[in-house]
Amino acid sequence: MKELVVGIGNSVHDGAIALCTNEGVFAEAFERHMQVKRALGCNGLFSSWRPLRAALNRVGISPASLQRASIRTTWNYNDEDFAAMRRPIAHEGSDDGYLAMITSTSAWDSAIAVQLGWLLRGEFPHVHPSLGEVLPSGPGSLLRFAVPRTAPVEIDRSSVPHHLAHAAHAVYTSPFDRCVALVIDGADERTSIDVFSFADDTFRPISSTGSEHSLGHLYGVVTQQCGFQYWEGEEWKVMGMAAHGERVPELYRFFHDRTHVDGLQVKLSLGMSWLDELLALLRPGSGKTGVLQAANLARSFQDYFADTVVALVKNVHALGISDNLAYAGGCALNSAANGRIVRETGFRRLHVPSAPADDGNALGAALYERHSVRRIPRTPTIASPYLGSTIDLEELERALSFATFDAVRIDDEQELCDRTAAALARGEIVGWVQGRAEFGPRALGNRSILADPRRGDMRDIINERVKFREQYRPLAPAILHEHGERFFQGYEESPYMERALPFRDEVKALVPAVVHLDGTGRLQSVTRERNALFHGLLSAFERQTGIPMLVNTSYNVMGKPISHSANDVLTVFATTGLHLLVVGPWMIRKRS
Repeated sequence: MKELVVGIGNSVHDGAIALCTNEGVFAEAFERHMQVKRALGCNGLFSSWRPLRAALNRVGISPASLQRASIRTTWNYNDEDFAAMRRPIAHEGSDDGYLAMITSTSAWDSAIAVQLGWLLRGEFPHVHPSLGEVLPSGPGSLLRFAVPRTAPVEIDRSSVPHHLAHAAHAVYTSPFDRCVALVIDGADERTSIDVFSFADDTFRPISSTGSEHSLGHLYGVVTQQCGFQYWEGEEWKVMGMAAHGERVPELYRFFHDRTHVDGLQVKLSLGMSWLDELLALLRPGSGKTGVLQAANLARSFQDYFADTVVALVKNVHALGISDNLAYAGGCALNSAANGRIVRETGFRRLHVPSAPADDGNALGAALYERHSVRRIPRTPTIASPYLGSTIDLEELERALSFATFDAVRIDDEQELCDRTAAALARGEIVGWVQGRAEFGPRALGNRSILADPRRGDMRDIINERVKFREQYRPLAPAILHEHGERFFQGYEESPYMERALPFRDEVKALVPAVVHLDGTGRLQSVTRERNALFHGLLSAFERQTGIPMLVNTSYNVMGKPISHSANDVLTVFATTGLHLLVVGPWMIRKRS
């Protein structure tokens, strides 16, 4: 009996789909297909039709081969939860649209399940009022079209609580049989922080912190005060800017004195006028202004945030449950804080998945159903982040036949790596697009822009001529795992760029392009087992230059998701300062 478990990340932002069968796993954010960052505003009835269909095709699912499908969405709430999920740290009188977001999420839950049912049953909705009935009135009402089934597919549908999906994603992509699972997030149905113990495929709740004490939401408000947009997920810009600012004691104390880490809970005592009080500290005449003021706020808050997370995690470890920590939720994207956890909290091993935010919940919901509910044995290869689509080489070759590019096909992988490494060593900036796309926000050697880390001006060149983004934005190092100790103090394996570690002083001058202003790097540890081709390229560069490291940033421009299709990839290449594009076996240059 052919069965399918489908996870749907149905948040209003970072929607995603994951499909699990006995043969394999597919997971991808909707933003990739839509090419709309975070898929914001793309939650309509038909907007996810294409990624749903593509995902089914990728795992070889058709109505003829399928008897049963389980759909698991990632919110489980009722009317009481709507009232409880007010964003408590929003400025009094502001209209942040939070309740509208939640109700639209509920509507999307229904819409996307209906679409998936059509696809799995081989149906196509004939859009005519006489064929359907209107669902109960309210936000997101839609038509359910009475189209006869063409295949006997049994579909069952339910929800996994939001933070439980986060925890399942962290645990089931980790190497741990027993661990503590920690979720720090904006909010789920009622909470912002949850702690679970995990053993024997069972999650036991240990502690919860209510959504009125949300570190994630607080980070979002500070993001706005730094001049960025939290709805667009720009908290990572605050992280990058923080290294350019100074820790202002008054700003740090402002947050620290209003926070109490009480065992496994974080308690915020902000008060209704807290934002006015913060703005008073930031007014002209109270210190630096403009960009520098924003950098100082970013640095002061980032230090406070990391200190608070470390204090909480220390208390979690003191429970004595395990020395292994699986960590997810939106706050787990804070690589600067993550880099301190193993050094300072007592945990010996930390696992943060490649997609710890809401896109990862699609996979978390599916894995929870398979392993915690159905008790299907775990598959060790699920730890791979390369779970998305491949580039259609026929589409690429068709485009190359009409476009003004020079292209040569090199089927020998060693030659491909050697020639690409030589181009990088000459100072060329290379687009490297290979295999299945990474699941999550970070390029890990399959949808990457690569460059030589030895050039001190490389960061400015890439930010200005390729990514078209702010000059202070750092670039990440991808390093051969076997050379990690040589370059980083207290080296920890970091397969998904999930933690920032301090460079050793004696090597900073060797790789200035990837040393952030605070002396750290958000590294990716590359092994042959995880990505043989990328490991081969780094090895070729190391043989030619003596440096086992490359600049690695995502293959996109600012404001756009990582490129998805062959045409997306070619468009970025043609309209930026990239010198060379390597897609599969094809080495492509712009015609002079």
